[in-house]
Parts: sequence; structure tokens; C-alpha cells
Amino acid sequence: MNCHLLVPNLYWPAAAGTEPYRGLEAPALETLLARGHRLRTGGASLERWLAAAYGLPAGLPLAPYALRGDGGDPGDDCWMHADPVHLRVHGDRLVLADATRLQVTPDEARAFIAALGAHFAAEGIAIIAPDPQRWYLRSADEPRLSTNPTAEVAGRSIEPFLPSGDDGAHWRRVINEAQMLLHDHPRNQEREARGELPVNSIWPWGAGRARRPATPYDAVWGGHPLATGLATAGGVAARRLPASGTELLKALNGRSQLVVLSSLPATAYGDLTAWRAAVSLLERDWLAPLLAGLADSGLNSITLHGLGPDFGQVSEYRPRDRLRFWRRTRPLHAYAA
Repeated sequence: MNCHLLVPNLYWPAAAGTEPYRGLEAPALETLLARGHRLRTGGASLERWLAAAYGLPAGLPLAPYALRGDGGDPGDDCWMHADPVHLRVHGDRLVLADATRLQVTPDEARAFIAALGAHFAAEGIAIIAPDPQRWYLRSADEPRLSTNPTAEVAGRSIEPFLPSGDDGAHWRRVINEAQMLLHDHPRNQEREARGELPVNSIWPWGAGRARRPATPYDAVWGGHPLATGLATAGGVAARRLPASGTELLKALNGRSQLVVLSSLPATAYGDLTAWRAAVSLLERDWLAPLLAGLADSGLNSITLHGLGPDFGQVSEYRPRDRLRFWRRTRPLHAYAA
């Protein structure tokens, strides 16, 4: 029985060097990295990692699976993400803030969706919001398009990430029209009066139709809709994440299982204090209990997949690796150098 721990945003952007990790106490994480069989990998978002793990094309046709995980039925239609975003002028650039900075209410989502749906209906576009923070767009035709997940664009200029390909111009126009439509929307005026960022555009990406994906895991734990949807589309159990690593060890059952710990805040906005606090909770609630209980759990290994925007690390740790004393643990900042 093998447990794969997927931790997005575990590593800070490389441009900051090692300073974000200084003084951050995480002995269990340091042990997993020091004594496990470790490999440094390239940068990846949760979305891109899951696409690769499930054998999906490089074009990331992920929207129908996320919709399924959000309780929708993608059927045979083509779906895209149409995430609510705020685009802010910064010099000569437009910088994107994603839904984590917006906290759209259900009433607001319904109002925005109604306006967008009425405007784009003539083009065969329908938009739904099974969750106020996650919107989906059904397209009459499957676009020939290259797009990027919203999580990879958050906090950055949108220019290098705008939709491209044969149909890129059409979808760039959709983004512009959504901006104009939402700019003076009454709900945005209310948000601005309260000092909140307006929802002034959408970010389309991840177009595709649902297919049966590969099934690399016997079960998937966690609440992320994409992970849940990929699991159920492949006929695999999607289970609610327990409260801690201790509870998880009691519940694990199967040959290979994926545990998605998507609780760390995005590093894109530079909130180092919140990120360091989340790493400490990850250490206390998950990594330390899993490491302490590994020998008696029946697990053959824990494989940590730590992701970051510029680099990541995968480390496979087995019970006998605790005896590799010659592999001395080092401070966490050493593993980010």
C-alpha cells in the first residue's frame, strides 16, 4: 500500500531565494526530504500535475472533469473553465487576481452569470456556476486553443498567457467583451462601495470533452473538484479528506492512493506570513503524524509530491529509510537552494 501526498504551493517562487524558509521549523518535512529517495522536478500547478498523472493531453482539457467534481454532468458537450477574475491595470499591464481574492457570493454569481449568459447566448455559449468561485462555459464547438490555468496566471500580467491558437483571437474577444459587460454591473458597483475588488472579467481555459481517463490510483482523498472529478470519471472512489494524518492512516485502504492537500495559500500574491503559517499546520497536522505512524500503518511508502511555480520535489520515504542516518536532515531552506 502506497500513499502519494500532493502538496501544491509547497515551494515559494525561486526569485526570492531561500529567505522565505529561514527559521521555519518543519522536522518531519525535512526528514522526508533528507532520508527519502528525492528527485527535483520542474515547476507545476496542481492542475498541470493532475493532467500529467492521469495521462491527459498537454492542452489540459480539464474543465469537464472539474465540473463533474463540482457536482455537474458534463455529458458529451465541450466545456471550459470561465473563472471569475479581477483584472487590474498596473502600468501598461493587466494583472489578474483570481477567485481566492474575490470571495464571490452565490447571489453575485447568479447575477453575473445571468448577464454573461444573455450576452453570449447568440454565440452558442452557456455559462453556469455550480460553485460561486468556479464558473464553467459550454461551447457549441470545441475550440482549437492553447490556454493556461487561472492558478498559473494569478498575480501576473495576463499578456503572455492569453488564449492562443487558431481560435485564440475569438476567445480574447470574449474576455474583452466580458470586461465591458461586467465593468458597470450593479453588483460590481456594490462591491466597490464596500471596498471589494470588482469581478470584471472571466478567464477561459481547459476546453475539452469528458473521456475516461487513466486510473493511476485506487482512491483519491481530498476536496479539490478536479481531483474528485478525475477519480470518479475513471471509476475510482473519491473520499473526503480526514481531519489529520493520524485519521488518514486509520482509513487508508488500497494499493495506491492519492491524498490532495490543497490547503496552502497561493504564493502568487506574496503573502509570506500566511504561507509560513500554513506550512507549519501542514507539518503539525499531516506530515508529523504520517511519519510517526508509518511503521505501524501497513504502508509500504509515503511519496511526497511538493509543487511550486518554479520547481518541485518528489521524495519517496519507506519505513526502513528512517535508518538512513548518514542522510542528515538539513534546514528547510537548504532543500530550496
